[in-house]
Amino acid sequence: MSTYDDLAGRIIEHVGGRDNVISLAHCATRLRFRLKDDAKADVSALNKTKGVLSVIQKGGQTQVVIGNTVSDVYEALGRLGVSLGGEVPDDEDTAVDKEGMKVHGKVVDRVVDLVTSIFVPVLPGLIGGGMLKALLMVCTTFFGLAKTDGVYTMLNTLGDTVYSYLPIALSFFAARRFKANPIISVMLAIAMCSTTVINQDPQLTFFGLPLIGPKQGYGSTVIPIIATVWFQGMLERLFNKALHPYVKNILNPLLTLLVTGPVMFLLIGPIMSALQNLLSGGYTWLYNLSPLVTGAVLGGLWQGLVVFGLHWGIVPLGQMNLSLYGRNTINAVTGPSNWSQAGAALGVALRAKDEDVKETAMSAAITGFFSITEPAIYGVNLRYKRPFYIAVGVASLSGAIAGAANAAATAGGPVGILSFPLFMGEGFVAFAVTMALSFVATAILTFLFGHTPEMDGDVAGA
Repeated sequence: MSTYDDLAGRIIEHVGGRDNVISLAHCATRLRFRLKDDAKADVSALNKTKGVLSVIQKGGQTQVVIGNTVSDVYEALGRLGVSLGGEVPDDEDTAVDKEGMKVHGKVVDRVVDLVTSIFVPVLPGLIGGGMLKALLMVCTTFFGLAKTDGVYTMLNTLGDTVYSYLPIALSFFAARRFKANPIISVMLAIAMCSTTVINQDPQLTFFGLPLIGPKQGYGSTVIPIIATVWFQGMLERLFNKALHPYVKNILNPLLTLLVTGPVMFLLIGPIMSALQNLLSGGYTWLYNLSPLVTGAVLGGLWQGLVVFGLHWGIVPLGQMNLSLYGRNTINAVTGPSNWSQAGAALGVALRAKDEDVKETAMSAAITGFFSITEPAIYGVNLRYKRPFYIAVGVASLSGAIAGAANAAATAGGPVGILSFPLFMGEGFVAFAVTMALSFVATAILTFLFGHTPEMDGDVAGA
């Protein structure tokens, strides 16, 4: 039995057994369990399990933080018979209602869970596209690659695809969440991204009603397709109950498209795009009111939001800003917080005497350098507390500087060493300085004030 199989077995035991698991998904560092009964999860035992960095129960999920090997443990759990991929079966006794649409608990938890379940699976595409755009920026700036060259055109098209047709990707995972037919959802998303319906000259109408939409189209929008798929799933369940079994397999898709399509273009799309613009405009208004204060607040709060998974409520806002304005200032003011956590872990590694602590902290520091901060947060900084607090303070200062300089990303993706080209333009120098400041200053302050060798046993014995 491999190490991952052994760890997977112990995790299953401590979450209440395989029968207590509704579904399992994972992000870059966390296993995200949906359990029938959260009370059956032995959080204390999980936290003491070697290979587990931390456990968080939030947003209707039991999140087990593993770190860089999370995909290996995820696959091992699949071999043990755990349902993978986020599919939620019908079960009246689960924490999810029979439509799989709501998580019982606080409104904030429900919103975060909804955004996480739909948006997180799309992140690999956003990250890949963003990194490809960054590579092209390096090639055009320093190596003379012409934007008219076929190499640039092809690779740039690949990098832009997920952003230009984001509703299509979101529709599939929204269909899973709302228990809608995924093929119908994708068809609706493709129609939404089409340029043949809205904003035509002369304006098209549907039985006299104008077909209007956002000026930039729906290609990079988030909220309209999620609301559309929710409506689609509700209709499908209604038609399934109303139609005779002999004809519902034929008539349900037809009726769903006939009703959902017009409602999408005439009502849901315009209303939800206006809401999306309002949210983006609200953030932009606050940012323009005081970029320095906004940067300081977001930069300081960001890693705390990451701890509780609440940052997923803000991440789509950055994508909305990219769609509307071509710039994402959120990534610029929060990005330095990644390196502040990495710097704190480095400070611990340099100060610690215990070899296991040094190895854990150094590995977490390197990982944070590439924007994955959970190993640093849960494996080191939160366990000692002071390194985390120092990192938050430095991140707040760095966020203020980045905000004052009006730095921004021009594409999506995590903020780390590989994504620097995405910030080229206004405020780039200040952004680069804040990233370096976050890493170096936090490492020095943690080395001097955040850790002592006597504290090593707090992690080594955990």
